[in-house]
Amino acid sequence: MQIKRLSQKLKALSDPNRLKILYLLSIRPCCVCELTQLLGVSQPTLTKHLQKLEQAGFITSSRKKFYQIYSLAFEDEFTKELVEKILFVLKDRPEILETAKKLREIPIYCEGEICEKKR
Repeated sequence: MQIKRLSQKLKALSDPNRLKILYLLSIRPCCVCELTQLLGVSQPTLTKHLQKLEQAGFITSSRKKFYQIYSLAFEDEFTKELVEKILFVLKDRPEILETAKKLREIPIYCEGEICEKKR
């Protein structure tokens, strides 16, 4: 891996919300509506975070009906191992546990009230 690419990956991990996004996506794939509610950020702000993570090779997106669904996807073994180590460090943090608990209470892929309100 070239130094420029490594630098891009590390910069993508330099934001607390992006770390939370990685943790949430390690639980299950999520749509933009779910992530905006869980993180308490605007949709444009979330989109910028998701773009940085996708460009750095940590996540991927796909379309399901009206929704853009994001999930973890590693472009190489180094990226996978890096994220696994980060997730290990994050797993006991109170703010992460609280947000993860909320995610587990949301129906999968926007079938609940969150996205219905946004349509």
